[in-house]
Amino acid sequence: MNQNASLRGVARPRTGTAGFSLIELMVAMLLGFLVVAAAGGVFLSNKRVYASSETIGRIQENTRVAFELMSRDVREAGGNPCGSASVPVNILEGTNDIFWDRFNEGLTGYDGGDALPMTATGTGVAQRVAGTDAIEVHSALDGGVRVIEHDGPSANLQVTSITGFVDGDILLVCNISQSFIFQVTGFSAAGGGLSIQHNAGGGTSLNCSQTFQVFDGDADTDCSPGASSAVDYCFTEVAAGNPQCDFGSLSPAYVVRPGSIQWYVGNNARGGTSLYRSVVVNRSGTATPNVELARDEIVEGVQGLALTYLEQGESAYTNAAGVGDWGRVLAARIELVMTGADGALGGGEIEGTDGAVLSRTVAHVVSLRNREGTL
Repeated sequence: MNQNASLRGVARPRTGTAGFSLIELMVAMLLGFLVVAAAGGVFLSNKRVYASSETIGRIQENTRVAFELMSRDVREAGGNPCGSASVPVNILEGTNDIFWDRFNEGLTGYDGGDALPMTATGTGVAQRVAGTDAIEVHSALDGGVRVIEHDGPSANLQVTSITGFVDGDILLVCNISQSFIFQVTGFSAAGGGLSIQHNAGGGTSLNCSQTFQVFDGDADTDCSPGASSAVDYCFTEVAAGNPQCDFGSLSPAYVVRPGSIQWYVGNNARGGTSLYRSVVVNRSGTATPNVELARDEIVEGVQGLALTYLEQGESAYTNAAGVGDWGRVLAARIELVMTGADGALGGGEIEGTDGAVLSRTVAHVVSLRNREGTL
């Protein structure tokens, strides 16, 4: 018999492995998609939780910074080394008296519709956002230097140091009962000591008189040199028989740098809104007005600012329009509307479940340290 013929009826073994059927592949793919979808859902959920937590964390941090820095200024309203009873007399003329004439009030509030001096309301960078409140704080910006000698109505205040002062500065000299706001016109070493000069008239001097004069009636913040009602004041004891000063003092006197600081919500350069702090800066040797505001962006994401005030003798806080006397304000309530700001996170990452940007409204009460004795 032919051998090939005998092998025709014998089954041959398979030489390969059988594959998956189409149904098996589809089931496997479906299971894979379910696993990927579940993992993706967990990832997206965790990402949203992280984004929300990070945004809230940034809002809280910005809130702490805003309250800390703003409270520090408001708390010191009306403060100077000589005490709140020392009411300033302004002997400047031709300058921006919107700041110096109100210095003794300590602070001034502005409701949303009120104009803020030297700060425009609009859409430009650092301009105030319409409808938001603002506050202006007046106080001494440093501890000052001691007055050694001033026993005659001259243009020289002999002091312990002139470090940090420059010609043209606006300064305040005070003791426990009297203060004067004046402009520096130079320095000298006459008499064996360091002296700050405050001459009047000529050049860029803004002083109406080289003597410190006290005026009667409503002129305590006016500049009326030579008025019959004006009397000269000296900051150290007047020598016996010296007729030049009508008043002298035995109490310590200091020269300090006065400042006016504004806090408001303004537009930043990134299309959002921020809390701004602007400080009055004297422009030495220039034509009047001799002040400008140095503006600094402090905290981003501040959308709203509302301020109310507690006046001595009152039981409830009121807005700026309801304050009768700013010199009697004991505390300020600051309310900030804080929102998430674009940065490391942005777009939908800083939004809540309603699609709106995450926000928080937080309030803080600040007592004026300089008036705590009147509480």
